[in-house]
Amino acid sequence: MAKAKKAADETSTKANEKASKSSKAAGGKTDKASAETRAKRSQTIAAKAASAKASKQASETKGLADLFEHALADMYYAEKKIYKSLPKMIKAANHPELVEALTQHREETAAQIEGLEAIFTLLGKRAKAEKCDAIDGILEESESLLEDFGGTAAGDAAIIFSCQAVEHYEITRYGSMSAFAEALGMDEAKAHLETILAQESAADSKLTEIAEGSINEAAADYDEDQPENA
Repeated sequence: MAKAKKAADETSTKANEKASKSSKAAGGKTDKASAETRAKRSQTIAAKAASAKASKQASETKGLADLFEHALADMYYAEKKIYKSLPKMIKAANHPELVEALTQHREETAAQIEGLEAIFTLLGKRAKAEKCDAIDGILEESESLLEDFGGTAAGDAAIIFSCQAVEHYEITRYGSMSAFAEALGMDEAKAHLETILAQESAADSKLTEIAEGSINEAAADYDEDQPENA
């Protein structure tokens, strides 16, 4: 009888543990990490950077800190490529406001590169660019559009079309990186990223304002003036 009772108790205990695990799994969201937890994560990242080995870790051992570092190198490459491509866009632009906006954003881009370098320093690493196929593709398309539409009535509209593709890519990437920095307790890095994100969002809004203010209408007027059989 005692043995039967003991077996029943063990079965009940296991059932309770299983139910508890199922309840946690179904619980969905976990509470946001406390300031103390985030601080510990930040210290862990700093220690990891200081003791990093030359050999790459197996993919299954990589965490959010590794993804953050990959994104940082990716955007460092992207910003340097964008900085080099903007002079051609500026030279091809006709509308004074567009020329001014692109010129200003190139200056911001130079500061953004320095901001990313500062984050590398916070990680205890040398700034290193990692080839970004996405930005290469966007910029290659921009070159093609400039060849097709540069000097035409739709030239400035094409430049804005291309530049906003770049801005939107940057906005999504910096938004994610800022969230990563928040989760990892990297407050100083997050501040740099939020500054860059605000600049990218402002540049995108400015381009929309210029396009909808006059450039799109001017290009549309040209189309209306053309003979139907042209």
